[in-house]
Amino acid sequence: MSHLIMAFLVLGSGSGSEVAPPPPADPVICKRYEETGSLIKKRKVCRTKSEWAKSSSEMQETLNRFVEDRRTRPAGN
Repeated sequence: MSHLIMAFLVLGSGSGSEVAPPPPADPVICKRYEETGSLIKKRKVCRTKSEWAKSSSEMQETLNRFVEDRRTRPAGN
């Protein structure tokens, strides 16, 4: 009887056809921001890690354009 159980264990162990694990999912990251004009109220924003990265790079590009625009503008304007 123990030989029969061992045979089932060996056959059922999946020797050969391994399935690759799925790629890791993009994790969701939540951040809290204070509401303007309030010391208590906070707003929670949840996005995926790639969405936060895209938002950050877009903001950096906007700031870089602003700084470059201010450098090229005449001093009195």
